[in-house]
Amino acid sequence: MQLKNSLIVFYITVLSFCALYAPQPLLPLFSQHFGVSTDQVSLLISVALIPLGIAPIAYGFILESMTATKLLKITVLLLAVGQLPFIFIDNFWVLLGFRALQGLLFPAIFTALVTYISTVSNPDTIKRNIALYVASSVLGGFSGRMLSGLMATYFHWSIAFLVILCGLLIGFVLLNYLQGDTRLQLVRPNLKTLYETICNPLYNKIYFVIFLVFFCFASILNFLPFRMMELDVNVSVLRIALTYTGYLIGIMVALNALHIIQWCSGEINTVLVGLSIYLLSLSLFLIPELFTISITMFLFCAGMFLMHSVLSGYLNQSALENKGIVNGLYIAFYYAGGSTGSYVPGFIYHEFGWSIYIVFLLSLAVLAVGIMLYLKHLKL
Repeated sequence: MQLKNSLIVFYITVLSFCALYAPQPLLPLFSQHFGVSTDQVSLLISVALIPLGIAPIAYGFILESMTATKLLKITVLLLAVGQLPFIFIDNFWVLLGFRALQGLLFPAIFTALVTYISTVSNPDTIKRNIALYVASSVLGGFSGRMLSGLMATYFHWSIAFLVILCGLLIGFVLLNYLQGDTRLQLVRPNLKTLYETICNPLYNKIYFVIFLVFFCFASILNFLPFRMMELDVNVSVLRIALTYTGYLIGIMVALNALHIIQWCSGEINTVLVGLSIYLLSLSLFLIPELFTISITMFLFCAGMFLMHSVLSGYLNQSALENKGIVNGLYIAFYYAGGSTGSYVPGFIYHEFGWSIYIVFLLSLAVLAVGIMLYLKHLKL
């Protein structure tokens, strides 16, 4: 991929993930502003993740005739327009409806970006460019949270969405200079193949583990702002946003996953190390101190991105056929865990408190450990 094309693609990636996660640090503020509960306001993240869980299965029927560049132009422009409700609408349920529509755009954008990178890159640079895409997505997720925290603290939270809107409009213009185009290579799901893939004893265990892992991850990231306000009612939105700095460690982990696998003597051992980090960091979240929470986020994110990088690579290495379906189901289980985890555990937190909520997440992480130990025993 030429440098100009790479910069445009990674710019769009950063801005798209900014738009996806910018509302997260603002959830307590939205809860107060709109007069809705913790459970209800968390839907602003959940409804945007749900389509990402369905897309790998459903989008094959819808988007197979479009080129990547054409799809990017349409969806990036619509995503820019989709920031307007956060600026002007003052009714939570209307805003949530627009957020759900906005959520339909993210899987189309991400699919087009990955397809473009995979087909335009030279064979010897595909892995590097995909790694840069992953790093850009992490940077975008952090930048969106930081931007909204800064704007809410020093100006007004709506300014963050105005900045994202302008950035996406610039991206829309830049897409006109993107060279090289390709039709989306989406897999039409076959029910028999889907069933056989899910029934595969290796695949289904990996799917279940990534579901559990991202369930816990998305849940913590969604409800941590409320926990911080519970510990200190005067905590600023900027302080909450800075807690997500630990997210940036995902860039280092993603780019060094192969070295870590070698050091741990295999993928399964590496995932078990990641789960051990998960268990430790979830336990540390029980300590009622804001500083401890901020430090623990680095550990927690390191464990998450280590497991995600290794499990996706291990799955691709193990899949000898139907890779499109195998990867599509992985993404579906990944985001299904995220959309469920960002909402359902809120009932436990609301009814029983933070400690019981963390114990619940710990039990899911222990279940994931048991599955990986079983895989190691079977040597699948």
